[in-house]
Amino acid sequence: MELKYITQDNIDEAHVNITSAEMFTEFQEYNGLMLRMQKKRARFWRDFCGMIIMNVLLIPIGGIFSFISPLYKITGMLLPNYILMFISMALFVYFIIIRKIYNWKIGLVLSFILVLVNIGFIILAVANPVIIYMIEKTDRSIRNETGYPHFTQLHGSYKSMVKDGEVFGIESEGVYATGMKAENVVPEDPFAKYRIKPEDDMGMLADNDIDNDKE
Repeated sequence: MELKYITQDNIDEAHVNITSAEMFTEFQEYNGLMLRMQKKRARFWRDFCGMIIMNVLLIPIGGIFSFISPLYKITGMLLPNYILMFISMALFVYFIIIRKIYNWKIGLVLSFILVLVNIGFIILAVANPVIIYMIEKTDRSIRNETGYPHFTQLHGSYKSMVKDGEVFGIESEGVYATGMKAENVVPEDPFAKYRIKPEDDMGMLADNDIDNDKE
């Protein structure tokens, strides 16, 4: 998103002082974009965490039954199975979690190593590449957007006055129309100028003031 009025300082502070109608429009569009990006980021973390949980649960279970693995039938030993499991898991953590290289081909190779430990790991050999492809696609769609990776929405504020439902900004003792309509306009009290101040211990209209004003 190309920004004309909102600066990087505004984004870092998550706050912007609105000084014009154009700036207010950009402010609304920016927050709308951030909301859409937050939804995509949430989808990314849902898929990513789901993949991690699936591997954490299935790999230990598969390791327990590694005596039925093709490698065990060849070597007659379980140690090679555990070594392959450790290598596969270590590389998976390094490339996918630490380096954040979301490449489905890497996921396929690392997951296929586990098939040698337990034929049941064919589930991971299929699921991991598919999920990695999905999270890479989601990450690619948001990584170049403004506000990445947190996509924090901005809090807007402005000094203003309301007249006839129209919002006017006040800056350097000058008044300018913002083109915004006030959502909650408090009706002007027509008798406000006739009311006695609270410190005078009177809360009613002063009849003599009204009479004097008519004169």
